[in-house]
Amino acid sequence: MKIEPFRLNAEHVALDFVNTLDDRYLSTGPRELLPTYAHLLRFCRQAGLLTHAEAARLGELPDASQEKGLRSAIALRETLARVFYRCVDGHSPSAEDRIALERWSVACARHRELRWIEGRLAWRWKALAGEAEAPALLLAQQALELLLSDQPPRLHACAAETCRWLFLDTSKNRTRRWCDMKTCGNRAKARRYNATHQN
Repeated sequence: MKIEPFRLNAEHVALDFVNTLDDRYLSTGPRELLPTYAHLLRFCRQAGLLTHAEAARLGELPDASQEKGLRSAIALRETLARVFYRCVDGHSPSAEDRIALERWSVACARHRELRWIEGRLAWRWKALAGEAEAPALLLAQQALELLLSDQPPRLHACAAETCRWLFLDTSKNRTRRWCDMKTCGNRAKARRYNATHQN
């Protein structure tokens, strides 16, 4: 069976991660794109957060550890979803979610150390090879860097009401409206065409 790649079109891995709960606003309910730890590892591999060897080692962890790692990542994703969507709507994150992000920041700090590399100090991850929460920690660090950067003003949600996938508008004139012009954009164009050509 052919494995479909993840659609990574948000211009930032943390937003692509939030988008792995597809159809979040559809009346029939959302569709989970990360049903297993293996899917989470594949997402991190495709996004460039894990090497093939790292993902393979994590994939050999006991089932109970993998389940815990997946639960942790999903909890992080939903915290990030609440925070990012509130940012899109011009609201500050809730106190509860800010505290949750602080906890993730502390957890990330525990797994990093300063190294002297190529003539400068740089953070390097340590002891992640056997840590089932490695994907969540890597994703949390990416999300925190985005939230603390000057990028959030360019944060948008797809204009399709039933989609609302997140993305950074990196277009030259800052007019991007759709997560993907080939999907939501074309559907909107088709709806407008049909509405204007009905008898």
